[in-house]
Amino acid sequence: MSLNEIKLTPNLLTDMYSNSLVQLANETHPPAAGVLKHLGSGAKNIVILTNSNNTPFLPDNELLFLTSILSACKLNMADVAIVNTAASESRHLQQKMDHLNAVTVLMFDVEPATLDLPIHFPQYQVQHFNSRTYLHAPSLTAIESDKAVKLKFWNSLKNLFGL
Repeated sequence: MSLNEIKLTPNLLTDMYSNSLVQLANETHPPAAGVLKHLGSGAKNIVILTNSNNTPFLPDNELLFLTSILSACKLNMADVAIVNTAASESRHLQQKMDHLNAVTVLMFDVEPATLDLPIHFPQYQVQHFNSRTYLHAPSLTAIESDKAVKLKFWNSLKNLFGL
C-alpha cells in the first residue's frame, strides 16, 4: 500500500488533530495554568514534594536514598513525579498537581499548609483528603540519619502502599 492509498476516516482525523491546527482571530484561550516542573514520569500518579534549596529537585545523596526507598516499595522513578517546592512557585500548588493527576502525595520537609490544605495532620500519618492520600514526613536527610525516624517512616509507607 502506498501513501496515496491511505484512507483517513473522520474519527481518525479527529483523534490525530484533537487541537485545532490554526487559531481563528476571534477565538481566545485562557492563559495556560502553570505546570509544575518535575523529575520522573508520574506513571502511578504519585507526587513527591521536596523542599530543597540550591538544587533543581534534590541533592544527589537524597535522590539516591529516595530511589532506595522507592525500590523497597516496588516503585521506580518512572512511577513518581518529584517536585521541589523551593524551586517552584507554590501558589495554587494543589491545582498544579491536578496536571500530574496526583493521587498519592509524599511530602518531605513540606508542611501541609504549603499546599493550602484546610487540615493539619502530624508527620507519619497517612491522611486522605479530597481524592488524594497524603503522607507528611521530615526531610530525607533526617529520615536517613535516624534509625527510629526511618522505622516510623517505613511503617507509614507499608500502610500507604499495602506492603
